[in-house]
Parts: sequence; structure tokens; C-alpha cells
Amino acid sequence: MYLDSGDFITRAEAIHALMARWIPDITTEILPLEQSRGRICARDVFSVNTLPVCRSAQADGIAVRFADLTNGIPDTSAWKKDVDYVMADTGDDFDDGFDTVIQIEDLVYNASGAFSIVPEAPIVQGQLISVQGSMLYTGELILKKGDVVHPLQLCLLAAGGILELEVVKQPVVAYIPTGNELVRSGEKPQRGQNVETNGLMINGYLEEWGAVIRTYPILTDDRKLLDETLTDALQHADIILINGGSSKGSEDHTVGLLKERSSFLQHGIKSIPGIPVALSLVDGKPVINLPGPPFAAFCALDWCVRTLIYRGQGRPMPSTRKVTAVLLQDVQKPAPYEFYLRLKVYKTADGFCAEPLSWGSRFSQAMNCNALMVIPKGLEGYHKGDVIEVDLLYELPDDERRN
Repeated sequence: MYLDSGDFITRAEAIHALMARWIPDITTEILPLEQSRGRICARDVFSVNTLPVCRSAQADGIAVRFADLTNGIPDTSAWKKDVDYVMADTGDDFDDGFDTVIQIEDLVYNASGAFSIVPEAPIVQGQLISVQGSMLYTGELILKKGDVVHPLQLCLLAAGGILELEVVKQPVVAYIPTGNELVRSGEKPQRGQNVETNGLMINGYLEEWGAVIRTYPILTDDRKLLDETLTDALQHADIILINGGSSKGSEDHTVGLLKERSSFLQHGIKSIPGIPVALSLVDGKPVINLPGPPFAAFCALDWCVRTLIYRGQGRPMPSTRKVTAVLLQDVQKPAPYEFYLRLKVYKTADGFCAEPLSWGSRFSQAMNCNALMVIPKGLEGYHKGDVIEVDLLYELPDDERRN
């Protein structure tokens, strides 16, 4: 299908146009607590327990009557367990006749098993005791709607007596790889063939962002087969990704099919790489046509698909880790386009420096790339020595340092 640069718009304009037309169907489900890690809480959650139920010791030691200590530390050599004192373990309750806990570190035992009290600080009545409800009380808010459930929160929910949790259903994303030249990962490519690798990358990011992926077998460049597969995907998924067929080759059928079936279509984005990305709405669902080259597909995932998945969960986009770095080389680009610049960022004694990676398609760049920046439309680039702000793809290890 012919690409007219006069129809191109920016990434921000494209995603805004799609979002203005798409109303995601956000539903919920009930899961056992142990299956809710990483999910989005669908409503405020309140404790049904009060902890401690009565009171509990804050340290291992003994519980005593403070009245026995009002005239100073007594001779405890003849004290009897469960009469003059009781054992108190961290988190445990003890007999109501005792009101003060002395930690075990302040007890000195002799050979016969008797002990004396040698505190480092004055003993205070009621010390080292957690009162009823000091940890948690019935009706206390312990998780808010929209919170991501982390392992530490699972501990809090369990303490609050929560056995199951209502969470937002994960959006289902269908992934349809296309191309006569593609073979499955693990197959030895022959002349004229290439390995379908994007599915592994896409699956990884979708899971990280909270979606469930439904992967279809590789489709040959057959318009009828693509049409049938798209129809099936629309019945089972909330968002559909078609990889390949987005440009203007003789076997690129995807955009032509989307033009026929969509209520909205934007083909062509002012962003490099990924100019031929197509955004559409078919039967009320986003259908995104990703370009085939892996980094171009990644860029479309980054600015478009991730936005859709987070909105499909009613969840705000998380911020990325940004650092400022000194650019080590000049960088140029066409002024009318945005440009995803791949970088190798190093730690230095003075901060960070950023080495631009070449614009080529070698897979080794994926190994070296640990940061990105988007050079905005209107700029032709940056100069060596400029200070730029970059998004780290992951935390830099301590040994990733430039001398």
C-alpha cells in the first residue's frame, strides 16, 4: 500500500487519536491471594482482623509485674516461673497478671539456672509490649484501588484476614506474525528465510506490562488467511498486534485489509524507526500493525502498545529511570521526524556518558544498548559534549564503567 508522507503524524498525535476513539472494557475477577501477585487491585481492601488480638511481646524475654520493680531491681534468685514471671516470645501474648517485658539480653543466668536482671537502661512500665490493634485494626485500609499487589502487600493482606482479592482482568493481546520468509525460532533458516524472533520480545514485554498474550502461528502473505485470522483474534482478544506487512511491498496486505475493516486508521508515523506503523480500530478494538525489523517493532511497542495495555487496566503509565549523560559523538537525523537513538551508557567518576550506537540493523546492538532517548521533531541532532537526558532500559551494574 502506498505511503504518503503528507499523511504522517507524530507519535503523540497518533496515540491521542486512537485513545479518543477507544473505550476499553475493563472487567474484574476474584483470585486466591497467592495468585494475585503483580495484579491490579480492583477496589479498596480493608482489614477484617485486629492484630495483636489483645497484646503481644515486642521482644524475646520475660514478662514481669512492674509493681515488683518499684523499689529497684529485686533479688530474683528465688523467682519461680509462672508465679513471679512468665516467658514472653516476640509476637506472643502472655498472662494478664504481667504488664512489662524485659528482653532476654538483660538477663544473666548462673550455673543453677537462676537469673538476675541487669538492664542497660531503666525499666519502664509497659515496655516492649504491643497493645491491641497496634499492628492492624478491623476496618483499616490496607490496599487501595489501582495498587499493584507486591509480595510485601501479600503479607499485609494475609495478616488482615484477606483470603481472596478482586483484581482487574489482564487484557488479552493477540499476536499475529506474518511473512512468507519467516520460520519458527529453533528452525534452521534456509536461503530466503528469516527467524521469527519478535514474538519472544513481544511476549516478554506484554507479560511485564500485565497482559496475557495469545500467539498465532506464522501466517504466509495470504490476504484471505490474514482476514480469517484477524476475525478470530477479534473474538478472543482485547488488542491485536499484526507483525509485518505494514509497508508498501507487493506482499504487504495488512494495511489494505485494515483500511477495509477499520473505523479508524492512521498509517505512517513521523518517527524513525517505525515510519510504516499503522494504528486502527476494528470492531471497537485496537489493531496495531507493527513493522517487521525488531527494533522498529520495539519502538512501536514502547510508545503505542504499552500505552494501550496500561489504559486497558485502568492503570497510569509508570515513570522510567532517567539520567543525564554527556554525549560522546555527534548525532544527526532528518529534522521533520522524531528519532529513537540507541545508546550505550557508562558510569564515570563524574557521572554518566552516552555512546550513540549506529543506525544499522545488526543484532549486536541489542546486546550493547542499555539506554534510549527520543530526539524530538524539529531538531537535526546533537553535538559531542552535549548533556542529554536518557531512559535507562535497566539498572547499570557496578562493573559497567568507562575509564
